[in-house]
Amino acid sequence: MEAGDLWVEERQSKILSLLKRDRRVEADQLAHDFKVSRETIRRDLKIMEERGLIRRTHGGALMNEQSKESPFEQRRVSRIAEKRALCQAAVSMMVPGGSYFIDAGSTTTILGEFMADLGEMSIVTNSIELAMTVRKINPAIDVVLLGGSIGTDVPATYGEMTLRQLRNFHADIALVSPVGIDPGVGVSYYDLAEAELAGQMLENARQKLVIADASKLGVVSRAIVSECKEIDVLVTDESETSAYTEAGLRRVIHAAA
Repeated sequence: MEAGDLWVEERQSKILSLLKRDRRVEADQLAHDFKVSRETIRRDLKIMEERGLIRRTHGGALMNEQSKESPFEQRRVSRIAEKRALCQAAVSMMVPGGSYFIDAGSTTTILGEFMADLGEMSIVTNSIELAMTVRKINPAIDVVLLGGSIGTDVPATYGEMTLRQLRNFHADIALVSPVGIDPGVGVSYYDLAEAELAGQMLENARQKLVIADASKLGVVSRAIVSECKEIDVLVTDESETSAYTEAGLRRVIHAAA
């Protein structure tokens, strides 16, 4: 084996180690770190994808695996500043007299904190915590908490009873926060019950809004609920989002923590 070939394998091995640690890598940063051209990194990533080791994304790569979620109690205390900024930006889309679906998650739970000054409106949610927060902070908001079985991890309702009730409602906007959103694959969840409910919310809403911080962009989990071209608004703190609008997503709101 030539020395050059050995260096290529060593570089790709180090790239794989970085992916295992950070979940995603950027081609420009890799080129800088390894002191090679961006085209060299692109060739490395192409070879690694062909071997089934990774999945290339716009400007970088991800591990070739279905992304699972960490426990809810762990997620709710991570990236708090980023989530608050995202929620504040998302609430700016809500107007008095409107009707809204909101799914349950560590990000959407925070939405209630920014609803104190909103006028009368209607919210349908499966999130127990969000329903209680909104009811306490702004009694003018009509809150419908969907019934059903309470989840073992997330404090929310799921199941056929929940879906049956949800199908009876229509909303102006559905606000969902998935495990990931990828330009080529779309919006995805790991938990199948969460995916089914979010998919129904998106289907029954006039506009579809996804809240996703930078760590969720380019991430693919096992249950796909929507393509990017079906999403009206993406609220994120990631600055580079051109791949999403190119995939058909209509509008991106950039939120800064």
